[in-house]
Amino acid sequence: MDKELLVSGLERIGIPFDDGVLGDIDTFVSEIMLFNPVYKLVGDKDPDEILIRHVLDSASAYPAFMRYTKPGDTIADLGSGAGFPGIVLSIILPDRSFVLIERMRRRVGFLEGVIARTGLGNATVFDKDIKEVKRKFSTVTARAFHPLYDVAESVLSLLQPDGVGIFYKGQRANAASELEVLRGEGYGFEATIEDIRVPYLDERRTICVLENWKRNEG
Repeated sequence: MDKELLVSGLERIGIPFDDGVLGDIDTFVSEIMLFNPVYKLVGDKDPDEILIRHVLDSASAYPAFMRYTKPGDTIADLGSGAGFPGIVLSIILPDRSFVLIERMRRRVGFLEGVIARTGLGNATVFDKDIKEVKRKFSTVTARAFHPLYDVAESVLSLLQPDGVGIFYKGQRANAASELEVLRGEGYGFEATIEDIRVPYLDERRTICVLENWKRNEG
């Protein structure tokens, strides 16, 4: 992994870091490289591509998490998979706690191994489908997950009444279309779609923030 690329990327996003943060991310990418041939965690095989397309992509929402969450909050990462964004956010937001919800056993084992190797004290793994989790969170997030209208009922069951959803999406038009379908399914919410820039990636990305999300009556 190109350390200078990582440092430059974090600086462009505006994320404070130290040697511990850099070391944890390096360990994380190394674990992906080690287990990817067997576990098929990500499609990219080059460590710098993984750094840009997955690590920095996950980190690019840092400003949104700083605005919509606060120290001490517990944030659920739905379908955490290879740990994007949950592991990355755990590293760059050490004063928040993260619950990585993942139902595939081999990925659960991978995530637990990464947490052990990095010594992350603010991340835990739930070996469950999101429908089976019986806990409320102040914030939920997801990246490369199901469309919101497919999992709305399950996601709402995980959110506290004043909770916030922060979802990684692609192009703005696609995110807006997804929200339109969600409204058509009978859900009310306040939504903000924010453009985000992933360093060294020439692809459009957005963050979709949902507040006051509920199922309309009637």
